[in-house]
Amino acid sequence: MRKFALLILVFLIVQNSSAQKHKKPKLLAGPIVGTVTKTSAKIWIAYRGKGQNMLILGDTAEKKIYYPTNYSYITNAKGDIALTMDFTGLKPNHRYNILVSIDGWGSHVKYSFKTQADTTLKDFSFLTGSCALMNTDITRGIWPGGANWIFYWMRKRGGDFMVWLGDNVYYFYPWQSTNYDAMFDRQLKLRRSFRVIYRDFLGNQPNYAIWDGNDYGYNSPDKNFALKDSSLKVFKGFWPNKYPEQDKFKGNYFNFRYYDVEFFMMDDRYYRASKKDTAADFLGETQMIWLKNKLLMSDAAFKIICIGSGVINDTHIEDSYADYPKERNSLFDFIATNNIKGVIFLTGGKNYSEISKQDWKGYPLYEFSSSPLTTPPPPRWVFGAIHNQWRVKGTEYPFRSFGKIFVSGNKDNRKLQLVVYGRSGRKRHELYINEKELSRK
Repeated sequence: MRKFALLILVFLIVQNSSAQKHKKPKLLAGPIVGTVTKTSAKIWIAYRGKGQNMLILGDTAEKKIYYPTNYSYITNAKGDIALTMDFTGLKPNHRYNILVSIDGWGSHVKYSFKTQADTTLKDFSFLTGSCALMNTDITRGIWPGGANWIFYWMRKRGGDFMVWLGDNVYYFYPWQSTNYDAMFDRQLKLRRSFRVIYRDFLGNQPNYAIWDGNDYGYNSPDKNFALKDSSLKVFKGFWPNKYPEQDKFKGNYFNFRYYDVEFFMMDDRYYRASKKDTAADFLGETQMIWLKNKLLMSDAAFKIICIGSGVINDTHIEDSYADYPKERNSLFDFIATNNIKGVIFLTGGKNYSEISKQDWKGYPLYEFSSSPLTTPPPPRWVFGAIHNQWRVKGTEYPFRSFGKIFVSGNKDNRKLQLVVYGRSGRKRHELYINEKELSRK
């Protein structure tokens, strides 16, 4: 390992010597691991200054290094750069060290990730959660206070990746989302201010993220938000996931597959109309067509639809799909009529955790809601936490928490274990669901 590290260090010194006439680059935040497949990965960093070959991957087992094959970036008026790098040609089931050549680098590797194995069936687990309020100003001692230690316990519990269910970054004050640069700065300050527990968590497993109201704009705007495209650009520039490239797929939604489970990461903001019109759009026509087609084509044992707002819970307090019954009923009808097997909803935003189940025309629809991570949970009655008629008895947890889902079993007999953990990593509730249950009776 020492010889391998020395070789890379010499390489970086040689590369950087040609750029000494430029201002030395400074790492501002990162790295963050994004979408990872069997043979590729997306890695994000933020930096200032000029330089090249600022991040490479090291395969310790084969003593080989990998350079980015493509990149994309966004920048602000100050010249700060949020950079996403693509790495291809990786090997399945290998662990790769993330080597950053900004601000110096030593032999101690702190960040790494593992590619998927070359198989279609494998037991695995992943973490999930929403509502991570962490301020960087004088209120930091209150929000999050010590609540960001939850990321330490999440890492201790472990998982193959993390699914962020929205409100991952709060535009807490009105001025934080008044223009593109303000949104860029808010995102960057968060990742710069929490450099230990939070960054260690983001840099050591893949992260897949959707947004909800508070990381779309201040006070949860809808599709009429004047800066929706700026917000979309900033979000995609800070979360290194693989999005549909075509212009017609405008919005913050995408899908990815992990062995025999497919995830549909939905955008509940960009196309959402006002709550006043119950026949209006929530996901919107374009996104609904995309989702329905993807569901029809998928052969995954489980099809997990991730949405930032509550779905099955019918309480109209806080954001909920129940406020848009025409579109919600259309989606539920589609799943039941076409008997799309293995569907489960994974949601956030309610500021408490619970599992709901509703029989829809013979199809048992489940929703696992996981929230909040660091946001102070309000009194239960405020958000209707005691009124959900579809709640599975004994699964409510109205405190800071995170979720973990285990996928296991043999082919055609796969099962999900849904677990709610408290902020210190103690198991609070769990529920098992077999894939055979998730079909129309």
